[in-house]
Amino acid sequence: MTIVRMCHIRQANLCAAGTRSWFVNHGFDWTSFLVDGIAAEKLAATGDALALRVVEIAKKDNAHW
Repeated sequence: MTIVRMCHIRQANLCAAGTRSWFVNHGFDWTSFLVDGIAAEKLAATGDALALRVVEIAKKDNAHW
């Protein structure tokens, strides 16, 4: 399972404040995300283009491990 973390948000050049608002608007727990990350599948399920971009970054990053 691919986990999206804050480093992936940064790699996508997205700001933390905007991402935090997006998380709240989609019912995701921001604090939990900062500590544990979030499953890429949850973000992908939103269908949001920026979320999908972050998911792809996370998948590529995880492939290197």
